[in-house]
Amino acid sequence: MKRNTIIALIFTLTFLFSLCLSQTVHKTEKISGTVINDKVNLVIDAGHGGEDCGTIGTDGALEKDINLAIALDLYDFARVCGYSANLTRGGDYLVYSEDDDRSRSDLYNRFDYINSFDNPVLVSIHQNHFDDEREWGMQVWYSPNDDVSKILADEILNYTKHNIQPDNKRENKKSDSSYYIIHKAKVPSVMVECGFMSNKAENEKLKNEIYQKDIAFSVFAGFNEYIDKV
Repeated sequence: MKRNTIIALIFTLTFLFSLCLSQTVHKTEKISGTVINDKVNLVIDAGHGGEDCGTIGTDGALEKDINLAIALDLYDFARVCGYSANLTRGGDYLVYSEDDDRSRSDLYNRFDYINSFDNPVLVSIHQNHFDDEREWGMQVWYSPNDDVSKILADEILNYTKHNIQPDNKRENKKSDSSYYIIHKAKVPSVMVECGFMSNKAENEKLKNEIYQKDIAFSVFAGFNEYIDKV
């Protein structure tokens, strides 16, 4: 059976599973699942959280909420398909625990969490914003510290263009120092800017639960293809 057919079947089954799951499991709880692919530990970072709302949409929607929704859907897809997956946050908060040194920033705590795993691959979920409200579409930033981060970024964007954004002409970019985690990361790392909340039409899509699952699946499909290539 061709890979695309297999992926389509996985999407259909896991999409239906996720819809049922969202009705029965609290969103901050990790779902159980049997890990059948332990080649990597997928670390999913939902950008911002707590008092840090991120960017704000044309109607006041908050980036942190959309990031979390997509991250949780991505986590569900990965776990259902047998990958080891982990969330930097599972709710609306910055990344601290009771024994953390509160003088350290949220970014440092995320960075430490990512590096606590063996063979981690980081996918950080964010949304974009620009003064020109016509700008739209996913773009992925990748770590400059290894060659495989670009492969991961390209697979994610390629699947997104194929699945839900066929008119997207954007190209991925190597991270600069303004993207601290992936710029400093020594492991395969990407930051997925899923869309522009400054674009009214795209902002509406990004708030939609079905579209959020479409984004999450495209990211997962790209990650899955990346695993087969490295």
